[in-house]
Amino acid sequence: MEEKPPEKNPKKIVGLLMLEAGMEFALLIAVPLIGFLLLGKWLDAKYHHKYFIIIGILLGITISAMSVWKRIKDYRNMLK
Repeated sequence: MEEKPPEKNPKKIVGLLMLEAGMEFALLIAVPLIGFLLLGKWLDAKYHHKYFIIIGILLGITISAMSVWKRIKDYRNMLK
């Protein structure tokens, strides 16, 4: 007897790709934001200022936005 390969369900494949993209975007946003937030908090404690945490948050948001935008452009190019 010959075994048939499992049927591929396109909806399931698209769903998994969307899940992967969502997790990727979550990491692209969270990692820089949390990293620069913690760095700003540490610098605030070390130098006794309150503006390093604000700079860290703004830098984290900027880097996250740039990373997400670059990834969206990559997805657009893949879909063309």
